[in-house]
Amino acid sequence: MHGSLSTGSTRGREARRAAAEVLGAWLIVCAVGAAAGLVSAHVRLHLGLPGHKALVLMTPVVAAAMVLRLPGAAAGGMTAAALVSLAAGGNAIAAAAHLPLAAMAGGIVDAAVALASRRRAGTAATFALAGLAGLAANMVLLAERLLAPLYQSHVLLGMPGLGGRAFSYAAFGLASGLAGAVLAAALRWRLSRGERKFT
Repeated sequence: MHGSLSTGSTRGREARRAAAEVLGAWLIVCAVGAAAGLVSAHVRLHLGLPGHKALVLMTPVVAAAMVLRLPGAAAGGMTAAALVSLAAGGNAIAAAAHLPLAAMAGGIVDAAVALASRRRAGTAATFALAGLAGLAANMVLLAERLLAPLYQSHVLLGMPGLGGRAFSYAAFGLASGLAGAVLAAALRWRLSRGERKFT
């Protein structure tokens, strides 16, 4: 009897600890997304190319999702980033259209992270998946721009209209996914070194 109570108490503590870890992971990824959104709203990179904000918005979220490996982390982080960025800009109408697409873009990253984990992909394959996921995610965000009533087509990178804009979004999405994967690898390496110091 005493043994069963002890086992039940241990399981209860483990369940509470697991729940606390999941909650902590969600708080981290939402904080990362919110910080990225705040930086995006107030810092201008002055690159003059469409889709370049992915470098600020998507890179840290991709990294957090790859380190935490929490289902839905990137979707939550991208939604938090978009919400804070749009709130700082005071555009409630844009937020209504942008938030679902931001969540969808994050969902693509989540799917890539889950696939890499499930297949136990090597470093090169993981980086490739992250880059392709970033590319696809930024193309989803391009759709929101195309649907905007003030969208204007112009020549970019020698390509007229949508072609140049799509190429730019794809390139910055790819770069953001790869940068996020590099940052995640660096963070995991740093964390593993810290763990070895205390063992």
